[in-house]
Amino acid sequence: MIESVETPEELLQQAAALDGEALSFRDHGTKADELRRQAADLRIAALGPKPYPLLVCGACFRLTGWLGADGTCEECLRAREEHATRSWLRLDDLRPPPEPERVPPLRRLKRALGVGSGRDRAREWLSKVAPGETGPIQPEEGWAVEWAVKSEHRAPEGPHLLVAFDVQSFRFEFAAWRPVETTPGGKPRILTPREFAASLEISALALAWRDFVAEVDEHNRAVWRAEAERREAAVHAETERRNAEELERGTSRLLG
Repeated sequence: MIESVETPEELLQQAAALDGEALSFRDHGTKADELRRQAADLRIAALGPKPYPLLVCGACFRLTGWLGADGTCEECLRAREEHATRSWLRLDDLRPPPEPERVPPLRRLKRALGVGSGRDRAREWLSKVAPGETGPIQPEEGWAVEWAVKSEHRAPEGPHLLVAFDVQSFRFEFAAWRPVETTPGGKPRILTPREFAASLEISALALAWRDFVAEVDEHNRAVWRAEAERREAAVHAETERRNAEELERGTSRLLG
């Protein structure tokens, strides 16, 4: 008998169910932690074999590519450090740096004033949108996307450097992409770990980055698919309404 192989989607559904069950416990007791650990293992199974580390934080149970000496992730280590020092300041190096600006000063000024040429507008639009896949075909003011960014910073312990992946929201305004806090589609839920030791083999880091970007792109595609369907339904409804009105006017003329 051939055993059925569960799909990644089925594994992720099981993981979500285990996380939901863990929430029924009031504290992070042994049972709740075991359920979260099982959910993390299912997510690793859903990702499949990878050349980069797929580790589980012993405190928050999220997937990561780097763990401290005590088996906890960077986020938990920094939170513990902040709590110990009673500092409420956010560490700036945890935030992804702004994307480097490679646009000539004159073009930047035109963008700021909203007077860029059609070519500049189209070029800027295409820098973050695959027309008809992750957004409208033509540049559209107000359209927002999530964008993968990466940076390097020191690990919270030891002399190591970490490569960090993150997601930045952008909105198209005045013919330019401008950073914003959130987008209507929300932040993507990404399985690929967000941090790795910079000493990891370059090919493994490159593949991790590719997988991370692919998940962000799929999120943008899903947001656009939903919006395109909504717009198509709205056009269909408007067409039906106009046809009904025309039919009503024709009937009125006949009766008159």
